[in-house]
Amino acid sequence: MPGETTRRTLIAAAVSLAATTVVVVVKLIAAVSSGSVSVLAEGLQSTVDVLMSLLALVTIRYAAMPPDEEHPYGHGKAELLAGAFQMILVLGSAAFILFEVGRRWRQTEAIAWDWAAMAMGYAVVSNLAVSAWIRKVARETESPVLHSEVQHLNADTLTSVGVLAGLIVYGFTNLRWIDPLVAMLFTLWAIVAAGRQLRAVLHPLMDGALPPVERRRLEEVLDAHPEVRGYHALKTRMIGAHRMVELHVMLDDALPFVQAHEIAEQIEKHLRDRLGNASVSIHYEPYEAEMAHRAREHGESKN
Repeated sequence: MPGETTRRTLIAAAVSLAATTVVVVVKLIAAVSSGSVSVLAEGLQSTVDVLMSLLALVTIRYAAMPPDEEHPYGHGKAELLAGAFQMILVLGSAAFILFEVGRRWRQTEAIAWDWAAMAMGYAVVSNLAVSAWIRKVARETESPVLHSEVQHLNADTLTSVGVLAGLIVYGFTNLRWIDPLVAMLFTLWAIVAAGRQLRAVLHPLMDGALPPVERRRLEEVLDAHPEVRGYHALKTRMIGAHRMVELHVMLDDALPFVQAHEIAEQIEKHLRDRLGNASVSIHYEPYEAEMAHRAREHGESKN
């Protein structure tokens, strides 16, 4: 990850951490003063978000370290591991919240809804402002951790809006079961969202291929290159925000070595430029010799 990209990613993660910490303090104070289980659930969920934001700061620094002898492909997967761990934390906190909801459901209590509503209103405004900026940085840096941060802030905003609506309804109706019901509904929603995000993180963590649209970009470059007579064994994967591409490319048998090398450098550069942040590793083969080998060893014929 380039230095400027790392710097911007770290700044965004730090801003998210600071903003989320303030939101957590406000929610927990409101939960204690109001007695609302839905606000308590939000406060606990946001506490997990603070831990995740702190983890993001540490992870981004580690993922930006250059490749070394023990990690020749770099440290980019640290961001993916952090993203997976974040979702597991969300699921764990959701389980505790559901337990607390069950307890409050059996023993409903009156709450000071007005203080709780003000806390939720502040959380909504803060999250909307911070997530809009971090989303922009996440798109530009392609950081998995920042994308996870945006998901967390969006989820927190929606749940805060829902809790706020429930508190307002409680204020007008004084129905005590509304508060635990709202807490349960939005905790279940958080579980579903965390499960989807965990699935999205696991794909690159398991060396999943690049999206089809990016693979087509690679194929367009290769198909348009006049010296490329064929290619195969195309393998792609993501390591953090970095793309890795491996493939075999066939060139004309009669090309002099120096000229073949120059063509090879051009192809690699064109592929890197098309994908952006990518490392390209190509094995070059003489076309006629390779096709003869396939026919002799594998019974294949030219198309």
